Amino acid sequence: MDTRDLIKATQSTQRLIQDENYYKYIFKKTERVVSVVFYITQSVQEKDRYERQITDIEDSARALHDVVLQSLNVRAHVAEESVQDVTHALITLESKLRVAQAMGVIAGEVLQVIDNEIDSVLRALARYSHEDQLLAERSPTPIAPPKPARRQAPVSPQATTQPTGVAASNTPDASNRRARILTIIEAKGEVSIKDITDIISDVSEKTIQRELNAMIENNQIKRIGERRWSKYTLF
Repeated sequence: MDTRDLIKATQSTQRLIQDENYYKYIFKKTERVVSVVFYITQSVQEKDRYERQITDIEDSARALHDVVLQSLNVRAHVAEESVQDVTHALITLESKLRVAQAMGVIAGEVLQVIDNEIDSVLRALARYSHEDQLLAERSPTPIAPPKPARRQAPVSPQATTQPTGVAASNTPDASNRRARILTIIEAKGEVSIKDITDIISDVSEKTIQRELNAMIENNQIKRIGERRWSKYTLF
């Protein structure tokens, strides 16, 4: 056996916890999804009315956390079954959240943010599994109608130009990021950059800061405090 074969054989018998990509893009992201889900269920109004739906969501979130935690100890060359368990647990949680959104338990915008994170994990899982057909059959997430822009102040003609010192853009990606950021601020009321990056983990902190600066220039949000103590809230 030459050196390359030896390295390949060694890597195939490593546990998934030793796989940096699996740990970072699947385990840690899944942990964040679960944390956000519990934050949302604790923030639901009329908890007594929706007790059953909240319990179902929290049970599914716990089950997801258990299976992804267990998967870390599985060896890479026999990880297929564990990866499928994680995939199914993610899709089960996503389905429960969709039902809750349809019943009015959670807002469509909140569901969209979580769904984006779940989709990111599922795409990362695809390289460890043969669940391509299952992922392809996932139905699109229902998107709630946009809310009236009740908090946005009138924008002067000058504000439509590029703000000085802010790398703002009006691309679809930027618009989507800003919508996700607004959803998080609406849900929490007042957030730091870390609060946002813990949920929106598919872009850099620098990109989030750029979008926040652009949103401030456009009078969508305001900053409280300075530098690392800064918080962001709606007007």
